[in-house]
Amino acid sequence: MALLRHRSPAWLGTLVLCGVGLQFSSIANARADEDTAAETAGARALAVDGLKLAWAGKCDQAIPKLDRAEKTHHSAIVLGRLGECEVSEGRLVEGTEMLRRVLREPLPANPSAALSNAYERAQIALDAAKPKIAGLTISISAPAGTELHLTVDGQQVANTLLDSELPADPGEHVVEASAPGFLKASARVSVALADKQTVTLKLEVDPNAPPPSAPSSTDDTGQKAVAMPAASLVTPHSPPLARPDAVAAAPNHVAAYASWGVGLVGVGVGTAFGVVAIKDKQDLNAGCAADVCPASSRNSVDTAKRSGNISTIAFAVGGAGLVLGTVLYFTIDGVSGTHAASGAGRGYAGLQHGRALVGPGSVQLAADF
Repeated sequence: MALLRHRSPAWLGTLVLCGVGLQFSSIANARADEDTAAETAGARALAVDGLKLAWAGKCDQAIPKLDRAEKTHHSAIVLGRLGECEVSEGRLVEGTEMLRRVLREPLPANPSAALSNAYERAQIALDAAKPKIAGLTISISAPAGTELHLTVDGQQVANTLLDSELPADPGEHVVEASAPGFLKASARVSVALADKQTVTLKLEVDPNAPPPSAPSSTDDTGQKAVAMPAASLVTPHSPPLARPDAVAAAPNHVAAYASWGVGLVGVGVGTAFGVVAIKDKQDLNAGCAADVCPASSRNSVDTAKRSGNISTIAFAVGGAGLVLGTVLYFTIDGVSGTHAASGAGRGYAGLQHGRALVGPGSVQLAADF
């Protein structure tokens, strides 16, 4: 690399042009199935012409040629020189992104001198340009949930970038914000090299904006039905229209879930004590002859009976709980808070409240209609 710094610009330009020719040849071989030979040759000619103009300091003429060559066939040498020209023309943001793309590409195992020089130039140009990039922070005052549309110099900007610093080229910029139902807000801001500016826009309601149209429905004949106010649909002989808060709510299945929980616990307890009772009976059978047990086995007999009774009761409660939960789940309907409190509409709401009464060996269901 030290030798490259001491060469004259003419020698260095010739070396880069040769490197571009070699790189385009390798790309053409790798992409022979994708592009024609004519496209490859055309891209090479554009790249060589663009690099000659860039070396002559005519970046305004070089940029279109280098850009077209890069879009046809990618070349780190062409992309790097294009990024340098963009930076020199004041487009720091776009130029530095091109230079970063070059540096993100890994160098091949045995890079040519021209390719190595392109990477070195890209790093030097990037380090020099980054401190010069300006920053623009945009803030918009609008109601929450507003569908914002933000542009800077006519280019759309994602709403997620609001209130965060955006990299900007030095110069004048036009910031515009719009939203349905609001007047467009805009501002012009001028930033210098490495300058930081904040733009705040406020969206005002558009007094001439049409109100949101009511959704129309289609009748059985395929024609659109005109939306009418609810009051106009009421006749002297028709019942009052239901209030919005009288719409049935989702069914409340808490009681059903609670009953199922009791049922599962009962079955589990019954199973556990049933196993204990069976084991105790087996032990007693080994020590008792003809179903007659000695007095020393009285405690074991009582324990076995108690385990059997508990198992029976637990199974009964568990089974009843499972049945009750199933009944509650499929019979309880939901109503809104208004009807639940006043009792209105019980004629069509179905089962309103259910209560489960669980006791030893019995389960009762009480319901209000």
